[in-house]
Amino acid sequence: MEQQAFEKKTLNRLIVGLILFAIAMPALLFGDWFIIVFTIGGLLFAVKEVLAIRQGHAYPLPIQLFTYVMSILLVFWIFLYNNVQQGLGFDLTEWGFEIGMVKLELPTVFLSVFAGTLFFSSITDVRFKVQDATFLTTMILLITLSFQGFLHLRFFPNYLMPERDIVTNSLLLIYVGIATFMTDIGAYFVGSLFGKAKMNLRVSKNKTWEGFFGGVFISFIISFSFALLMDALDMPLLTFLTIQEWYFIALLSILIPLVSTFGDFTFSIIKREYGIKHFSTLLGEHGGILDRIDSFMMACLVSSLVITILYDWIIVLR
Repeated sequence: MEQQAFEKKTLNRLIVGLILFAIAMPALLFGDWFIIVFTIGGLLFAVKEVLAIRQGHAYPLPIQLFTYVMSILLVFWIFLYNNVQQGLGFDLTEWGFEIGMVKLELPTVFLSVFAGTLFFSSITDVRFKVQDATFLTTMILLITLSFQGFLHLRFFPNYLMPERDIVTNSLLLIYVGIATFMTDIGAYFVGSLFGKAKMNLRVSKNKTWEGFFGGVFISFIISFSFALLMDALDMPLLTFLTIQEWYFIALLSILIPLVSTFGDFTFSIIKREYGIKHFSTLLGEHGGILDRIDSFMMACLVSSLVITILYDWIIVLR
């Protein structure tokens, strides 16, 4: 019965993931302010779920408002800074998202102010503990980097290949989404059919090594093939993710299922530590935003970091 319940839950997760992906597609394709508004909405819901994790004991209102504001600033500061630095001033009609989101970068000043304020509050406000300050600092750092990585994956192709259309420049982000989703699908089917050896009973009683390796293998084959097919159709994900440099594609295609599984486990252990089943009830029995995008967040973050490293240290210098 427990295995059946797990399989039903996983299948529901896949269905909801498909629905959310379909909802997100217009923003992914059109980009510009569409995806910015979409990202801000998702970010606010994610932060709300983090702030509500202490069941029956809400954080002080000033801390909540401060966390919302700082989260938005941490994600979008690099966008603002890069455009102003390019001499575009504050005329929003002249700003370019491909310039603003060319790499991941959190402002040290804002991050220091955020962490410092939280730890100061743990000293001055008895309702806010040092464990709360540590948790919020860590979670907001992870979430804001992941959301910034999401935007970087969407706009970096525009920076390298400005002559391409909006649909083609969405392929990199779609590729990461496919790799993440296929990890879940592969793990579900292989684990259901052949799963016996449990991975980590402390985090999940049902995830198996067979399912894990099945998910990694299926995700790798499909995402790797997708990237090669796009290049064969003269629509490479990036200028250095091509058939000639297939090893870079292979690196990403093997990393994404690994880190997406890690993301799933990371958010699962957080829920167990706080004694909650879901981060929220926004999606009913399917949980909240973080329950559905945990793997994708980690995949976006690591993919963006790897692409940045490849571009900065290999492509530019050769």
